[in-house]
Amino acid sequence: MDGSYESSMCNGSNCNEMQYKGVRYDKLSTEDLKGQEFKTVEEAESFYNAYAKAMGFGVRNDYKRLSIRITGRVTSLRLVCSAQGKRREEYMSNKKRVRRPKKETRFSCPCLFKVRYRSNINAYIVDDFITNHSHQLAQAHESHLLRSHRSVEDQHLALATSMQRVSVKPCHTYEYIVDRSGGFKNVGFIMKDLYNKLDSRRREILLEGDAEAALAYMRGKVATDSHFYCKFSIDEDNRLANMFWRDSNSLVDYTCFGDVLVFDSTYKTNPYEKPLVLFVGSNNHLSTTVFGFALLMDETIETYTWVLETFISSMNNKRPVAVLTDGDEAMRRAIEVVLPGCAHRLCTWHIAKNARRHLRKNSVFSEFRRCMWDEVTPDGFEKRWNAMVNTHGLHNKDWVKMMYEKRQIWAEAFISGHFFARMRSTQRCEGMNSYMKGYLKNGVKLFELIPALDRALLRLRNKVVEEDFKSNNSSHVLTSSLRKLEHHAGTMFTDSVFEHVRNEIDGVGDLITSRTMVFGSSRVYFTSSYNNNKQEIEYTTVYYPDENNPRMECSCKLFECEGIPCCHIFNVMKHERMNEIPSSLLMKRWTKSAKSDTQISVHEDNVPNEAIEFARYGDLNCFGSKLCFLASKTKEGTDILNREFIRVEPILLDLWKQEKEKIVTPEHCSNIIKDPIKVRTKGTQKTTSIKKSRQCSWCKNYGHTKTTCPQKKRRRNRA
Repeated sequence: MDGSYESSMCNGSNCNEMQYKGVRYDKLSTEDLKGQEFKTVEEAESFYNAYAKAMGFGVRNDYKRLSIRITGRVTSLRLVCSAQGKRREEYMSNKKRVRRPKKETRFSCPCLFKVRYRSNINAYIVDDFITNHSHQLAQAHESHLLRSHRSVEDQHLALATSMQRVSVKPCHTYEYIVDRSGGFKNVGFIMKDLYNKLDSRRREILLEGDAEAALAYMRGKVATDSHFYCKFSIDEDNRLANMFWRDSNSLVDYTCFGDVLVFDSTYKTNPYEKPLVLFVGSNNHLSTTVFGFALLMDETIETYTWVLETFISSMNNKRPVAVLTDGDEAMRRAIEVVLPGCAHRLCTWHIAKNARRHLRKNSVFSEFRRCMWDEVTPDGFEKRWNAMVNTHGLHNKDWVKMMYEKRQIWAEAFISGHFFARMRSTQRCEGMNSYMKGYLKNGVKLFELIPALDRALLRLRNKVVEEDFKSNNSSHVLTSSLRKLEHHAGTMFTDSVFEHVRNEIDGVGDLITSRTMVFGSSRVYFTSSYNNNKQEIEYTTVYYPDENNPRMECSCKLFECEGIPCCHIFNVMKHERMNEIPSSLLMKRWTKSAKSDTQISVHEDNVPNEAIEFARYGDLNCFGSKLCFLASKTKEGTDILNREFIRVEPILLDLWKQEKEKIVTPEHCSNIIKDPIKVRTKGTQKTTSIKKSRQCSWCKNYGHTKTTCPQKKRRRNRA
């Protein structure tokens, strides 16, 4: 570029306000600065950066020479204008270039600043100082865009990181910082800088691999939670294969509500396509509780056996009494190996979906549903099933044969009497999969997946706390005629369970007690429905009197299946003039005190520094926001707080430097767990996708883009 631009082209009012030893920045000359002393090289760099920003140009480090004798001592430093030098010729005349060359930012600018260390005075002396420029300088409203004067400070990085933890995008965080700073020029960096800084920090975490970063997070959880459990396996190439983990709260929940276990796998939660397995159950509020997570290398019998054995081992070898799955054959075989004798039920939703696909006629599908739900005895099921097969000619249908072989784990006639905590399908697990995926973005790595699941779990558990609060700090309005029993049920059961219990109490009014019989010390009540005009079904309820804890058994088996007293039992309580529900009919897992006897203390010793720092940052940020709000209301308050900030900042910076010097860098471990490879799961789509050809926005033809368009290139060459 021709011409020369003198320093007198000052950058707005900054030059008038900023001075060096009484001389304004725009009036500084070589004679004014040459020979001047700076105590440290940082002081010299700070001066020249402030000068450059005020004048409107960027700074680049040309060279920095270190002392041979004294470690870390800078002997000479030369800073130049960012427009110094020229782009190399081979980058200008490259004929193979596809894209247009970037705009030039180097104009052979002569402006420079050089200092040299003098040992006799133990200071840095200015050797050279040139103020002339060969290019236009930035204006005052543009100076914040100069690259050398842009920097994402630690507090802004911490804010963006914490915002990302709660699914706030960096672009929205940047807008928030702009609003807090009073404009874009006061932020100190642009949005792209924030994205680059976050990406750089992410690469630092992944320095030794995604798997190692995830395991490091697990080790940090162990230090925080003494009852945290994590187990993983590796393959022959030392890659992460399977991994299971759960925390102390999951252990408490499983101890209280682990009698029924639901587990299912979900897909597309990580770039390796590892199936994510959720172990869930139902708590005393009839809401979902999570017992643990697992990432698997495949979905074979051996893998499911490993994860089930690991799960049971982590729960102090407590086994569930019932399990619900979606019908996966590998899961079923693994359950038979690890949990022999455990009641197993297939998901009714999946069965109905498959039945609709294989039994296309509505009449056949309706008859299949009657076999699944209406028959309550094995003999009745066999009769109805044979009638369905014979009527519709289903003898040779493979799916019908397969379902008949599995009738023990899906037909109500065989499952009745087993406790499944009011669950019939894995939709609770499917719902949790959808809920968890709401916290996961596309392409999330393992070290990001696990903290995201922790945040989702934290929010889920907070809802349980809210439900506990509502149940314990409110009372129900009594509406039934059995008010004493209803009141006692309201004080014992949680709100969600109480609604079902109250429906059973209301059902007493529809019952007729036909007769009563006495057998020894027990009494038998025969009841039927008053409004049932169809074939009358008579239920038998046996009452065993006992002064301390009377017992009752009903032929409807509602208590055995769902854990709440049926209307027939409440009818007996009415006849026996009971005011409270016997303790034998109060299943503790449905009561408000379900977790009263199960508490695990979490030790807070050896908590990782990152967790402590994050907690401190949160506390200080809340208190600091309050102080800033109060100070901004008056000019005097603003001045006081500004003076305190200026006084405290160097003290805190010095303390931080001292703390960083104490940190010992861990030695590199040669036995690093490698990242897993991408696997193909049962949930992987098998459809072949046809790659769509791209359309050029210039010539509207297909097969290329605007940057590689041959017509555009020929036109440019002709021009």
